Amino acid sequence: MNTYAIAFDVGGSFIKSAVLNQDGEVVPNSYAIFPSKSKESRENIIKHLVFLIKEQVNRILDINFKITGVGYAFPGPFDYENGISYIKDVDKFEQLYNVNLRQLLLSKLRKDHLFKSKIHDDFQIVFENDANLFALGEQIAGNAGSYKKTIFITIGTGAGSAFMENGKLIKNRHDVPKNGWIYNQPFKNSIVDDYISKRGILRLAKNLDITVAGDEVKTLAEMAQSGNPKAREVFYEFGKNIGEVLNSHILTFRPDAIIFGGQIAKSKALFIDGIFEVLEDKTVTIDCSLENSFHTFIGVANLLSQAVPKK
Repeated sequence: MNTYAIAFDVGGSFIKSAVLNQDGEVVPNSYAIFPSKSKESRENIIKHLVFLIKEQVNRILDINFKITGVGYAFPGPFDYENGISYIKDVDKFEQLYNVNLRQLLLSKLRKDHLFKSKIHDDFQIVFENDANLFALGEQIAGNAGSYKKTIFITIGTGAGSAFMENGKLIKNRHDVPKNGWIYNQPFKNSIVDDYISKRGILRLAKNLDITVAGDEVKTLAEMAQSGNPKAREVFYEFGKNIGEVLNSHILTFRPDAIIFGGQIAKSKALFIDGIFEVLEDKTVTIDCSLENSFHTFIGVANLLSQAVPKK
């Protein structure tokens, strides 16, 4: 009997998903993008998440199979071990504050007799920070396996991060920030998250009197790629901010490589020069993944294979 896992990469606007086989490979035609419904009521969000699980199960064409688990790359703040959301004041998933998502989802799914018949004895639901799952996936299927020590940075609505040594995530050690998270580290007038993020780029644009339609970084990147000098300066300054943030972590962790992920990382060519302008150790390799979600899915499969079932 074949077994499968379902992975979700959860964002404030969209949820990306794929089914993975027992070898941790994405099943063809299982990749899908759904609306997140992150601003709706708690009941509607839970109902939607349950629906998405069932929808993905329907993409499995085997006649006889079992589902070993469901894994979520979920934004924080979040108690990943216990499955409890602490997201608030960020205009997404606020109705899930202090909600035990694992318990609620398990309860709903086990009341569905058809779905229950497809659950493996060791079925579990796991949660993890998206940057950690991206790092695990990059280690397995990307370029990270070539390096002994790597810092991973995901840039989107915030600054995700993970530190890895010999294929293992380092979360609590003297040479890394707590949990491997840089987003809340002091930087300039506030914290890293206010600078290494979408809003950080848009603030730089505003300071240079650039109006960006719909507040889209993609639009700003297209302006820069077309040669707009002010837009190019925005990304250069953004790169300098990244380099300044990285300096202290490179000094303490001594990575062989920095690997960027996330949508904004696709514009690396626009900010890489700014990074190297201020980077104190210019021998470190800087790489960029263009398979962010797929590597996150592979990270989910890896997490499920290692996790102890939580009933």
